[in-house]
Amino acid sequence: MDALTERSPLHVSRTEQGDDWTVVVDYSSLPATADHVTVELVGSEAVVAVDAPGRQTEFDVDLPSAGAVESRRNGVVTIASED
Repeated sequence: MDALTERSPLHVSRTEQGDDWTVVVDYSSLPATADHVTVELVGSEAVVAVDAPGRQTEFDVDLPSAGAVESRRNGVVTIASED
C-alpha cells in the first residue's frame, strides 16, 4: 500500500495478522540517516518528519489502531502494535 502522493520518494506498507499489525516507512532513497528522521505517535496516527540536507518533508501515516512502538534501522521506520 503506497499511502503517499506521487511526489514523495517514500514508500509505506502495512501488514496485519490477527490483532497484530506493522507499518513500514522506507526512506532509504533519501540522503537521510536515522538522525534526520523524527517519528511522533499520536493516537492512531504517526507523524514522520525527515530533515536531511536538501530534503525536508513531513507526512502523516494512518495506523490501524492506537498503541504502537517504533524503531529505525537501515533507512526504514517500523511502527508496530504493542504486545
